[in-house]
Amino acid sequence: MSLDTCDGHGHGHGHGHGNGNASAELQPYRKQLDRINELLVDLLAERMQVCRLIARVKSARGIAIMQPLRVNSTLDQVRALSGPRKLRPEYLDGLFRLIIEETCDEERRVMAVLEASPEGREPCAR
Repeated sequence: MSLDTCDGHGHGHGHGHGNGNASAELQPYRKQLDRINELLVDLLAERMQVCRLIARVKSARGIAIMQPLRVNSTLDQVRALSGPRKLRPEYLDGLFRLIIEETCDEERRVMAVLEASPEGREPCAR
């Protein structure tokens, strides 16, 4: 399903054709979603910062970026969290696979900088 057919039927219900009242009714919910989106972005940024710290430890200890057991454990954990929260396990699985993929890419970038720096440290001056 594309974002253009988010209603699941492709009919485009409620797209500005005389729905002023509906739009006003939706406004508080949209504001709530905007606030939640900001919180999600903040949490993703915090998660990424922790992953950067993990990358430093992995680099110093010669640990591989990809840890399949940890990935599987994380995916199992979020799938288990899905039911009580009324979310499809497949939804969280797909979302976290994307998050983990980006995390691994960022760890590679951090580790490359560390390996290129004298004494394995990131350059100062930022």
